[in-house]
Amino acid sequence: MDALNTASNSISIHPSFGSSATFSCALNSVDLGDNRKQRSLKGINGLKMSLSLNFNEITDKQSNDLIYFFQKQFDYEPQIYNSNGSFDNKRIEPFNYTPFYPYKQNQFSCLNYNHNKVYYNANNVQATLTAIAPSILSSVESGPGHNSNIDAIVNVNLNSSSSVSDNNVDLSQGSPIFESGNYATAYLDNAFNVNANSSAVLSASSNFNFLNGNISVNQTPARHSIYIDSPNDCFYYPYAPIHNNSSLNVRMFDFRPTTSSSISHSPKYLSSSVSDVYQKNNKYGLNPRLNNLSLTFEGRSDLEAKRILLFLESHLGYKKFGFHFQKEYDEQLSYFYCPEWTHTFTYKDNHSIQAQFIECVNY
Repeated sequence: MDALNTASNSISIHPSFGSSATFSCALNSVDLGDNRKQRSLKGINGLKMSLSLNFNEITDKQSNDLIYFFQKQFDYEPQIYNSNGSFDNKRIEPFNYTPFYPYKQNQFSCLNYNHNKVYYNANNVQATLTAIAPSILSSVESGPGHNSNIDAIVNVNLNSSSSVSDNNVDLSQGSPIFESGNYATAYLDNAFNVNANSSAVLSASSNFNFLNGNISVNQTPARHSIYIDSPNDCFYYPYAPIHNNSSLNVRMFDFRPTTSSSISHSPKYLSSSVSDVYQKNNKYGLNPRLNNLSLTFEGRSDLEAKRILLFLESHLGYKKFGFHFQKEYDEQLSYFYCPEWTHTFTYKDNHSIQAQFIECVNY
């Protein structure tokens, strides 16, 4: 396989296992006092992606093609001088690249790369790719409750016509269908495909014993992602989460991290000193104990990793979500945002994700 496609200005060689993708957001934060902060992105390109790629044990031709492709981005081009004495700088043109699972094709620039020739026809190339101008406007994901612009309503009637409103529905065999209020789940014995404002008959053998009315599904063509390919592969409970017999106004992060985790504690307090050797510390504020979590999700399958990555991306690095602490802590439910995370493609069906969860006040 050729390492590059000069006609389409793209790289076609796949990276080795162990390559990783890192995400970070550019935040503005307004301090409202007592650990209450209002966060927003600095712009529509505020969620950034960079790839750390390893191309191991590739042939001499592949490595030559790859290095040539990276180098030609910086080839000198004559400057165009204007009559006012200024000249136009030539832009480093980004190229198309489809990273490893589960990411879709985007445009990247390579500003850092390294080549190590191990032996004849055995080369290792390491490269850092940066996504160019990804827009958060490309992210369309359902929030808690039904969103008619994204979700679809299916009126289920066993052994009779079932209608769909709002958006198209294309559910494959085995797709889960959720019931609001009790998290009951059914699975389709047969594929269900119907256009908006039309009807279809569900198979009598479908496991819909508890469902007979309106249900909400979020597997529609309206869903989009900035980086993730085919977001409809991921199924989420599409209703407002239930906690203590009430509905939450945020989504729940229901994935459990690896047993080993790191929690940083920095409680807020006031300190007063009446002499050089005597100091008194006092409790301060309504929200003194907000925690920072360093969580790792190891050994995750392709589908679970994709679900985690899509969940984090859809919150854009600053939107809050619900998360349950581990059992050693008294907190039943806390609210967090995740400004950065790293995904490593360890092997087929084996992924590792490291994420920074920062606790915030729900208001």
